[in-house]
Amino acid sequence: MKLWIFILMMSLLMLSFGKTVPKTGPGVTPKKSKGNIFTDKVRQQIYSLQNQRDVQGLKAYTSDSKAEYRKAAATAFASVQSVESIDILKTLLSDPVEEVRSEAAYALGQTRNVLAEPFLISAFEKETSPRVKRTMLEAIGKCGTTNGLIYLSALIIPPGSSRDLILEGQAWGLYRFVLQNHFSAQSTARIFELLGENMPGKVRFIAANYLARAAKEDFSGYYKDIIRVYSAEKNLYTRMGIVLGMGLAKHPEILDLLKSIVESKEDYRLRVNAIRALGKFEYKQVKDLVLEMVLDPNVHVSTAASEYFPGNGIPGDTLLYFTTAQKTSTVRSMTNLLNAALKFSTGMDFKKKVSTWIKEVYKKSSAVHEKAYFLSALGADLNNLSFVEQETFAYVGKEAMVSTNGIYALIQMCGEIKRSGDKEGLKGFVEILKKAIKSGDIALVASAAEFLRDTQLDFKTIIDDWAFLTEALNSCRMPQDLEAWQALKAAVDYFNGNEPGTALPLKNDAINWDLVTSIPADQKVKLKTSKGDIIIRLMVDESPGSVSNFIRLIREGFFKTQVFHRVVPNFVIQDGCPRGDGTGGPVYTIGSEFGPLYYEEGSVGMASAGKDTEGSQWFITHSPTPHLDGRYSIFGKVAAGMDVVHRIEVGDRILLFEIQ
Repeated sequence: MKLWIFILMMSLLMLSFGKTVPKTGPGVTPKKSKGNIFTDKVRQQIYSLQNQRDVQGLKAYTSDSKAEYRKAAATAFASVQSVESIDILKTLLSDPVEEVRSEAAYALGQTRNVLAEPFLISAFEKETSPRVKRTMLEAIGKCGTTNGLIYLSALIIPPGSSRDLILEGQAWGLYRFVLQNHFSAQSTARIFELLGENMPGKVRFIAANYLARAAKEDFSGYYKDIIRVYSAEKNLYTRMGIVLGMGLAKHPEILDLLKSIVESKEDYRLRVNAIRALGKFEYKQVKDLVLEMVLDPNVHVSTAASEYFPGNGIPGDTLLYFTTAQKTSTVRSMTNLLNAALKFSTGMDFKKKVSTWIKEVYKKSSAVHEKAYFLSALGADLNNLSFVEQETFAYVGKEAMVSTNGIYALIQMCGEIKRSGDKEGLKGFVEILKKAIKSGDIALVASAAEFLRDTQLDFKTIIDDWAFLTEALNSCRMPQDLEAWQALKAAVDYFNGNEPGTALPLKNDAINWDLVTSIPADQKVKLKTSKGDIIIRLMVDESPGSVSNFIRLIREGFFKTQVFHRVVPNFVIQDGCPRGDGTGGPVYTIGSEFGPLYYEEGSVGMASAGKDTEGSQWFITHSPTPHLDGRYSIFGKVAAGMDVVHRIEVGDRILLFEIQ
């Protein structure tokens, strides 16, 4: 009996050890967790109708006996964004189920059509659920009129258990209005009330983002309030928004506060925002500090500081730009200052000296992104026209980032010709633009075509025959050449005197449901980068099309050897372009997927050139970016490695994707 008990105990012990040490490694498929919501065939059908933008097909599900399907149909309309859906959705605002009403309100906001406003206001007055009321107020801000702005600004929310949610809705609504440059003295006054210390933290965060995005507002009369709320605020994200708003309150005390933030040891994102806010002040007040920040060891702070000078420099400081450029090891910062040195210089000898220095460094550099930035810097001096033209076209079909930055430099030179009033020079430049369009390179074609329809340059009076534009338009391969097609179509319409067309000859790629249903709801992907590992949790329940596309591209090896081609300080890092310049993608496009999601720090989204134009390019946010909400598909969130995200620079590579 004792031996039997001993054997049983040992067997159980061995079994226990076996469970706690699972096998891992190459060739071993990890145990999958529960499936996602799309194992339900009805949900697949609803989502397929969404992807097909089939309004009538979805309408049938809005009266389904199951609330989960009515809710799914309402959510689907948020991506369809059809005016035709307004009459369908308004009936769901009185659905007996709270979640259905909330999704219907969100989808009405996503139409961004003023026709939805009266239905939202009327339903809000009758609504009893605080959560639905919150969604309704935000939706009004997306599709409302001046009447809606007045309504939101004057809304008094009484104390009670539901107050916080409705305050959030009011703040979101006013924020969505200001994104459209739609604001008033009353809306701004209400925002400053919502920034008060007695308000919930989430409400203050939203209100701070109003300050960050009110580009045409003047907060000078509120400078004391801004200083007070900033000093009392502890949340980093909220402080970031307040800091950006400081740039619209031009007061000596605000200036001093911004300078102290820039010089502090605060989070780099706060310092980046402070530098951008300083850009709203007079050059002489901020120049020394901003120039000093170009030498900051944090690459994002350095880059943000350097970006100030090409747009704000003065002739008297060009030598200072040149000498400072030579001291920084950050290539983007260096080339921004070099561009400013050339742009504002009035001395031919000095221009020649700077240009010669740039060309020498350009020729020695073996890094593609570095060559691209140096070539772009030369665009501030017309004397470099021949060199830049030669290098631009020499790299077509070889290194897209170099040729793309080259066309940007050439266009900058054309702007200089325009400012000089040299009409003959413009005529000569047209030949370069024609050459760019005839090259067939998507970036060169798009850039040249877009520039040709610049109304201030009035190329209509210079170009007699624009058949070359039509020929290029007709030769576009879709959807690979989408951005070129869009620019060419707009240029052709401009030269023909037609109203700009909006229809795109695209159809969303069908969703592979077999692939979708094989993806666990908690699927993770590890990115091994040249700066470290990043783990992303994919959101297949919310964005099955984007997630399955991402998995498909990984499995096909599409992302191999690609670089982060775009990094914007305190905004995003971006990857997924096979060309390496931000204009490439696969031979298909997928549909945009919008739901009641918000861009937070570490959100993973799909880049696009407009609705339903997503392909392979994706990005990760450095911070919350609510101005992207409902406009760019969210399909994941960084689960680990945000410290790596914050260290990524242009040119860094993803060495390996690992589906976990």
